[in-house]
Amino acid sequence: MLRTATRTPTVDVPDLLRRAGAWLRRTWHQPHVDDDERFLREARDIADLERRLQQLERGPTPRFGPLPPGL
Repeated sequence: MLRTATRTPTVDVPDLLRRAGAWLRRTWHQPHVDDDERFLREARDIADLERRLQQLERGPTPRFGPLPPGL
């Protein structure tokens, strides 16, 4: 039975190493960071950071509590 030759998929090694390095850096720093600091580091810009800081200052909101004003 004859088969046509097909190429096996190759993995881009530099991309794989870059992703593995990013994962390693993230997991290395993850245990040293508490939940509040991790929450602040996820901010995308200054306005988002200010919103997150205000939310931390207010404390946890009740799960089924009233909505904040302005929504």
